[in-house]
Amino acid sequence: MRARCLGQHDTVSAARPAMQCLDRYLSQYLPTEVEDIKPDTPVFWSTFGQRRQGTVRRPMEGKNIWRLCKTYGRLIGYPMLKPHDLRHGVSMEVYEQHRDLEQVRGLLGRTRIETTPLFAQIRPAAHKHAVEFYEAKALNVLSS
Repeated sequence: MRARCLGQHDTVSAARPAMQCLDRYLSQYLPTEVEDIKPDTPVFWSTFGQRRQGTVRRPMEGKNIWRLCKTYGRLIGYPMLKPHDLRHGVSMEVYEQHRDLEQVRGLLGRTRIETTPLFAQIRPAAHKHAVEFYEAKALNVLSS
């Protein structure tokens, strides 16, 4: 899949279930939110209130992702959650499941394996327990 992010074109790797969800989102949900979809139409949008303008819809920006991380981080008891934490968390999970550093490199979009951080280090049991704890809290928040 090709994606444009801040003026760059990158190839994005994603698992089949993620691609199926994205395809469903693009074909069923996005047309209800955006009138005229073109190749350069932003995929994700943000709706928020502004004091003088009321409800505003704009393409999602990095600050929106940060705000979501802060909001959901507080809800699960981890207020310092950052978008990069999610990137590294997914990379570590992929490495733990498949033990394939090349797959992690592709997931991160890196061109050289030397620039991929060492996800090959086994996570300490305490860190793994913390991840499971916050994952359970996140699932609980999302399901309620």
